[in-house]
Amino acid sequence: MEVKLASPYKWNEVIKRLVDEPTFSVYLEEEMISIPLRIDGEKAVVKVKQLNEEPCLFEITSSHLNKETILKKVSHILQLDTSFEKVNQSLQETTVAPLLTLFQHTPLTVSNDPFATLISCIIHQQIQRSFAIQITKRFIQTYGEQVENEWFFPTPETVASLTVDELRTLQLSFRKAEYMIGIAKAWCDGTLNHQNYQTLPTNEILKELIALKGVGPWTVENFLLFGLGHKDVFPVGDVGIQIALQKLLKLEEKPSKDILEQVKEQVSPFGSYAALYLWKSIE
Repeated sequence: MEVKLASPYKWNEVIKRLVDEPTFSVYLEEEMISIPLRIDGEKAVVKVKQLNEEPCLFEITSSHLNKETILKKVSHILQLDTSFEKVNQSLQETTVAPLLTLFQHTPLTVSNDPFATLISCIIHQQIQRSFAIQITKRFIQTYGEQVENEWFFPTPETVASLTVDELRTLQLSFRKAEYMIGIAKAWCDGTLNHQNYQTLPTNEILKELIALKGVGPWTVENFLLFGLGHKDVFPVGDVGIQIALQKLLKLEEKPSKDILEQVKEQVSPFGSYAALYLWKSIE
């Protein structure tokens, strides 16, 4: 399948972001990504490559027959239908406006597996990102499944059946192992209404997730932004956001809570893009 976009799209920024994401495979020489997807109860590997920049044209390839669902899922994951004109217009008069020249047309990317995002957030808590990535890869390759040389994240049912001791062998702490198993069980037994997360109000999702052990505001915000693709998530408590704003505003110290809240209000309803651009400004 070929998909033509109406506006520019920074594919190189997507490649850069996904190169360390264990649930995707990035082929740098071909500038192509491979996405493991579950479709109609089956596993499908989908490859995406940009054929042309202007106008932006993508090639989507898979052996799976349900092309309509593949296109829908890939479009959501890569946010191919993003109206960057609306985003730019909305952010033009805000504090983050100076970043637009550098990062406009940079899309959000959404997980191919929301459950994987939630579990990965637990793994990443309070440890270095590089170490968290190593553990996540080890976890996937121990309990996931490989199809067409690509690894599928372990299912909620698989994680729910594990023991703390099994997870501890991957260098996970006792508490993180408990949290991961608890989340998986909640995902499986209906405690989490995850089938409707794309349509449920944010406050309802927040209420459900916060009730789980090990899940705090940082995890929920990351899940909403990168697991579901919500457009208006601006994590004021994130250290990276604070450092980026301090640099942008040339402050002697990190911005106050009042400043952070003011910026959050300014950048709505595209807080997620403002957050993305701020993170990118300190990469």
